[in-house]
Amino acid sequence: MASVEGADYTFEAFARHDFYRAVNERLVDATLQIRERLSQLPTRRALDLACGTGAVTQVLVDRVRRFREPVEVIAVDPSESALEKARRLIGNAARFVRGGAEAFSNVVSGVDVMLFCNAVHLLEDKDRVFTEARKALNRDGVLGFNTSFYKGCYAAGTERFYKIWMLRSLQLLKQQEGMRPDHAKAEAMQWLTPEEYREMLERHGFVVEDMHAEEAYLTCKSWQDISQYAEFAHGALPGVPLEIAVDILQKSVARAYDELDIEELPRNWLQVVARKV
Repeated sequence: MASVEGADYTFEAFARHDFYRAVNERLVDATLQIRERLSQLPTRRALDLACGTGAVTQVLVDRVRRFREPVEVIAVDPSESALEKARRLIGNAARFVRGGAEAFSNVVSGVDVMLFCNAVHLLEDKDRVFTEARKALNRDGVLGFNTSFYKGCYAAGTERFYKIWMLRSLQLLKQQEGMRPDHAKAEAMQWLTPEEYREMLERHGFVVEDMHAEEAYLTCKSWQDISQYAEFAHGALPGVPLEIAVDILQKSVARAYDELDIEELPRNWLQVVARKV
């Protein structure tokens, strides 16, 4: 997503948080380790799908530098502006390709390891990306993906926070702007259960080697940073102009943290590693 009037509406600010990097580092490590354990062949090509501004790509580049044989790292994203930021971050240690998650096998193939971090929930046609992944992966290729938007992501006892945040958002939007969200414009984000992901993967010719939830702790600032991400802001307050939606969400989440007198909030990340069979 491009900047608007100097503001940055990408995922970049959220991706800088330590907990976000740690969650993704563990997924990258698990995916590479499972590939090494299951295949006698070396990893020669690794793909970061929906790479955004390059946070996970950087982790992947760092990890494969330790391998005895060189590994080509390819990063794919539909946004040219995000790819440009990733290029500036990583330089020539990766190859950057413009493409969407639902149609990438025609631009990238012969992949041994594929990472797809924090994006599967955004896709309406999730079956398509797994079909594409199977096409792009070599035999014994391994796919690692994660999401914090699935049925089970709310840690026990945290549901009240989300209700308060949205209630304060609606109140503030009405008071400050005289507006209401236009739910007719909302794009449905389909949240699946872990077992639904497992069934989908198996249907597309994968075996799940690891699936578990990790708990991460989010500060108010981290929620404010993800509120600045265009996809999140449009989803939370559909039909509201982006700069207004961001402002409302950032102010109201601070109020929610104050009301609950908390400094951080746990949330579950689903981590999945599957092997192509």
